[in-house]
Amino acid sequence: MVNPFISAVILAAGESTRFPNGKLLQRIIVDGNEKYLLGYLVEKFIKINDISETIVVVGYGFKEIVEAIGSLEVKFVYNPMYRCGMSYSVKAGVRSVYKYSDIVVIHPGDVPFIKQSTIEMLINKAKNLYAKEQNYIIIPRYGSKGGHPLLISRDLLQGVLEITEEERGLKGFLRKYSSYKIYVETTDLGTLYDIDTPDDLARAEKLFNIKWVR
Repeated sequence: MVNPFISAVILAAGESTRFPNGKLLQRIIVDGNEKYLLGYLVEKFIKINDISETIVVVGYGFKEIVEAIGSLEVKFVYNPMYRCGMSYSVKAGVRSVYKYSDIVVIHPGDVPFIKQSTIEMLINKAKNLYAKEQNYIIIPRYGSKGGHPLLISRDLLQGVLEITEEERGLKGFLRKYSSYKIYVETTDLGTLYDIDTPDDLARAEKLFNIKWVR
């Protein structure tokens, strides 16, 4: 069995209106190293050997986002419709890999504290299903809540390209294709914890053993 081509799509196009100066451009100290929040997340994906490529969808402040990624090996996809809602970023990212990817991993840039080992565990699950030629939407579940990322098999990607803001984007997709959902239990709070406000990042200091460089 040939290994699947796996594309990771990280969404980083939003305006971040509730976080002055942009949440993804905040700096944190992790294990003594200072990093941009987005760079800290992206590093986890590019370190995973099974991931064939990492795509970062940009829009608002894209020049600053590109600079924050620095020398990390990623591809950038620009979403000119970033003000219209996250569904446009999801579709821009998936559209860019639609013709060749076997598995697409979709992850928001403002959910940065997921463990690399959790991503690897989810990918192993997806690879096993791929080998069985089974379609799926893999969702990590912390407690009773589904989190991020979503891992979607190739044959369901057309459904992603049809999402709309009116149907609440990926939530509408998950409702329509609910029979394909497979939840994977995890104890990783990072699958749920998103950064929307400065208070969220301040709380993360205790929860994830990082320091916010204010």
